[in-house]
Amino acid sequence: MNFYNRVLANLEKDVLSLVSPDGYFSAGDLRDSVSRYESMLTPLNIEGKRVALLIPSLKEFLPLFLAANKLKGTVSPLSWQFRQDDLLNVLDFLDPHIVLTVDEHNGFAFSETVTNWAKSKDSETTVVTSKNGVDWELNTFKGSSKKLQSDLGGFITFTSGSTGTPKGIVFKDSVFDYGSKKVLEAMNIKPADNVFVYASPSTLYGVVAMNSMLKFGATLVVSNDFDLVKIIDTMEKSNCNKFTTTPSIFKALYNFASRLKPEVLKKLELVCVIGEKIPANFKSNFPLMKKCTFISHYGSSESGSLANVCLNENSEELEFTIANEIEYKTVDNELLVKTRGLFTEYYNNPNITSEAFKDGWFKMGDLVEFTGYKTFKLVGRKKDVIKKGGQQVVSSEVEQILSSIKGIMSVAVVGLPHDIYGEQVVAFVIADGLNSKDIRSYCSGRVASFKIPDQIVFVEEFPLTQGKVDKIKLKSLLERGNN
Repeated sequence: MNFYNRVLANLEKDVLSLVSPDGYFSAGDLRDSVSRYESMLTPLNIEGKRVALLIPSLKEFLPLFLAANKLKGTVSPLSWQFRQDDLLNVLDFLDPHIVLTVDEHNGFAFSETVTNWAKSKDSETTVVTSKNGVDWELNTFKGSSKKLQSDLGGFITFTSGSTGTPKGIVFKDSVFDYGSKKVLEAMNIKPADNVFVYASPSTLYGVVAMNSMLKFGATLVVSNDFDLVKIIDTMEKSNCNKFTTTPSIFKALYNFASRLKPEVLKKLELVCVIGEKIPANFKSNFPLMKKCTFISHYGSSESGSLANVCLNENSEELEFTIANEIEYKTVDNELLVKTRGLFTEYYNNPNITSEAFKDGWFKMGDLVEFTGYKTFKLVGRKKDVIKKGGQQVVSSEVEQILSSIKGIMSVAVVGLPHDIYGEQVVAFVIADGLNSKDIRSYCSGRVASFKIPDQIVFVEEFPLTQGKVDKIKLKSLLERGNN
C-alpha cells in the first residue's frame, strides 16, 4: 500500500489537515494537489525511477511526495539546507532520473545548480523547476538511460552529516506503519490536536511524523524556514498544543517566544524532542511550561523510533523504556536491535550496510547501560569517543556535566587532534556570565581530570544542520583559527 492510501485517502474532505505560513489546507485541498501532481508526473513514467525533491514549501512538498510515491517512483527528499558542494555530492551519489526543485531559496540558486549538474552528466536527467512552487517548467537533458530500480521502491533519505559524511538510507513504504504507531504512542495523538512538526522532511522522522499527523486526523502545523517570528505566529493562529523538534531548536524557540508571545508556550500540552542527547534536567530550562509534558524520543535515522522517557525538572538520570515489539540486546555495551522500522540498506553501499549489522541485528552505535527490564541509560556514542592519551572520553558525558552548570545555555563537545595526547577535548559553549576558569573549577573534583575540556570556546550560537548541532562546522572553526 502506498503512502497516499495510508495517509490521505480515507480522511473527510473538509477536515483541516495542514496549517503553514502559506495558509490553511483541508484534506480535500491536499488530495486535489496530489491529483494535480499525478497528472504532471504520469507522462514521465516514473515507476522505478529515483525522484529527488528540493521543495521548501511543505504544502507543495507533501502532495508531491505522495504523488511520486503513488506512481511507484523511489522518492528522495533532499534537504534545502544543502549548499553547493553538499548538494552536488548527493546528486552525484544518488544520480536521480528526475529532480524537482525551486529556482531559489534563502539566497541559493537551487535550479541553476541542479541544471548545471544535469548538463554535465552523460546520462539522461529530467529537471522540473518552479519559481513559486506551483507552476512548473520541465527540461530533459539527453544522455544514456539510467538503470531503473523497481525492486528498490520506497524512499531514500540522507543523514544530516552533523557528525560525518551523509549516507543514503533506503526504506520500504511499510516502515511507515511501524513509525506512525510509535509516534502515536509517544505523543498520544488525537484528531483534536494541532501538532507542530519542525523536523526536516528529508529525514525518516520528518517523513513519518508529518504524514502520521495527517493519517490520524490531527492538524499538522509546519514552517518552511527556521524563522522564529513566523513559527510563533503560525503556532498562535493554529492554536498549537503539541510540538516536536530537536532540543536545540526548541531551546531557541522558547528563548524567543518567552519574550515575544509567552502565551503560545503556555498553550503547549506536550513537547517531544528528538535527535540529540539531553541532560536529565532538560525540562528545567522552560519555567513557563511547568504544566507541559516533555518527552524525549530515542531512535536513529536507520532504526526509526525505539524508546521514550518522560522528563521531570528534578531528574538526576534519564532512563528510557524500549517500546513494545522491539527485540534488543547489548554487545560490549552497544545496543543492537531488530524492528519492523529498520532501513533496508545504505544506498549503493553494500560494504557499510554489512558493517551496520551483526547476525541480522542492527548496531545502533550507542553505548547503553540497562537498569531493568526494557529500561536503559544512554552512556554515549561509540564514534563520539575521544581518545586522549590512552583514556577514552565520551563527548556526550562531558556535555551532560557542563549542561548542569548554571549559566550555560548549550554546549557541544568534540575531539580535535593533539600533538602529544592524540586528541584533546574541546567544549563549545553558549553561556551567560561565565568564563573558562569558572567552568574548569566546577568540573574539578567532579570528574576525572582527563575529561575536563582542554579548550573552552565561547560562541553566540551553534551552526545547525537539519536541527542538530553541526559538529563538523564547529571543528572547522578551530581548524581555521577562528576561535
